Amino acid sequence: MSRTLPTHLTAPVILGVAFATGFSGAVVPGPLLAVVVAEAVRVGWAAGPLIMVGHAALELVAILLLVTGLIRFGRSARLRGVIGLVGALVLLYLGYETLVLSGPAGAEALARAGGGEGPGSLARLPWLGAVMSVANPYWWLWWATIGAAHTSWAMQRGRLGSGAYFVGHILSDVVWYCAVAAAIHAGRALLSPPVLRGIYLVCGAFLLVMAGVFGFGGGRALFRRETRTGGC
Repeated sequence: MSRTLPTHLTAPVILGVAFATGFSGAVVPGPLLAVVVAEAVRVGWAAGPLIMVGHAALELVAILLLVTGLIRFGRSARLRGVIGLVGALVLLYLGYETLVLSGPAGAEALARAGGGEGPGSLARLPWLGAVMSVANPYWWLWWATIGAAHTSWAMQRGRLGSGAYFVGHILSDVVWYCAVAAAIHAGRALLSPPVLRGIYLVCGAFLLVMAGVFGFGGGRALFRRETRTGGC
């Protein structure tokens, strides 16, 4: 991985590499995108930046763990298995809650969507962004592999390099997810209630599918670990 990275290290180069690699990953559909879309329908454009606050906090923790060398535990098959199973339960709950909004019970919420939510409702969004990150086993695996290689490369410039990498990486997420939330908010006035309910239906179903993927992967990781232990 490091062979493909530029050898001329300056803060703008590090920031640009971090933004490009981060953006290429951000645009791939995943649980975080589904949550941003669903919440943007419900509360408006603010869903994007608020969810990113929690996500950015976890990304900062990841950078700090890499700098100290502690994130290598993210490569543990057993830990990935546990995270996968816990993440599956979280996504099952969020998927169910999202599907509820696609039915008659969500009519009132859809009527208020984008029209302003209470402080308590908005305050949950940063927590949601953090939970969606920490419950994703692939997030841990990415930082323990690709993220570790990139951070090591950036750290050749010391704190400036690691700081530039964090800014570039999180900026890619902020740009993409805030753009998605803003687009959903801007187009909501043109969407009929059935279409809005359909968005919730698709997002909820996607979260349930991802719960299955996480659960299957987590169980397989734990099973393989136990098999190897028993063979010894």
